[in-house]
Amino acid sequence: MEVNNKIELYINENLKEEQLRVPMLDFEMNEEGDYEYTTKVYEQPNKIGSIVLDFIQQDLKEMSYFIFKFYGFQTLLTEKERKEILALNPNENKELNNKMDKLYSKYQKEFEGYKRQIIDIIEYCLFKDKEELEDLTPLEKLHLFINTNKVEEYPILKHNEFKKVINKATSKITEKELIQTIKDKDNNRYGIQEIYNIDNFYNLLFLELYFILQEKTYLKKCKNCGKYFLTTNSAVIYCDNVFVDKKTCREIGASKVFTKNLEKDEAYNLYRKVYKKKQALAKSKGGSFEIDYNRFKHQGKDKKNAYKLKEITKEEFIKWINKQ
Repeated sequence: MEVNNKIELYINENLKEEQLRVPMLDFEMNEEGDYEYTTKVYEQPNKIGSIVLDFIQQDLKEMSYFIFKFYGFQTLLTEKERKEILALNPNENKELNNKMDKLYSKYQKEFEGYKRQIIDIIEYCLFKDKEELEDLTPLEKLHLFINTNKVEEYPILKHNEFKKVINKATSKITEKELIQTIKDKDNNRYGIQEIYNIDNFYNLLFLELYFILQEKTYLKKCKNCGKYFLTTNSAVIYCDNVFVDKKTCREIGASKVFTKNLEKDEAYNLYRKVYKKKQALAKSKGGSFEIDYNRFKHQGKDKKNAYKLKEITKEEFIKWINKQ
């Protein structure tokens, strides 16, 4: 079994996809029909940032299994822990699961800490509503964050191999002075270079976070459910998670936008007013009023769709309503 990890991350910026190549612990059946440990290479195209997003939003106990199995688990474990895993019989699932539970218990607080740190950085760099920050890019905000926070409180910033990515020359000046320095595009003290050297899982998390802030992908906060999600379209504001009644946030959001637009539309407001009036008369008086209401309802549906599809103008729609 390979002891040292070599983690490689391939980025396709056009598709906004990443492919992780890392040794993983897996099982395969031998000639005797028993399972035995083997090291394979995990290769699966995903959206850029998928790993760090899973880490901060999925259940960490469940996620820990994939961390240990797929994402360079050996970098987090001691030599003794690696030998203990390999000493287990892969045919005994209960024994292996118990070992994974113990590992999770050991790393639980550490994982929770890194989760909090990553969320703090994402919120500051992407969603912080602060007037003096509005002209800065997410990466410039990261530079500001690093230089105005205690690094001891954010060890995620230490677990990376991007020594030349962040220029520390400005670390002694004040926040106000640093903001002015970053905004001064002619100064040569601030530079960002891409250097992709990864040797453990925390490096991988930081690299993905860096890609997100570099806007190689877009991390958004859904306007409906409030959860983070990744998208290749910077204009998208709703995620594709199922929210209620098998409807996704994007479907619910589109309905909300449509309804909101209707409320502002003069023609739709007039249509609804006439519709409700005819409906009330049909219920209270019946007869010819009910016939008139049903006619208006069926014809109105066609007219409304024609207006929605821009087959008729607003003036034509209003003119038709006024004649009813």
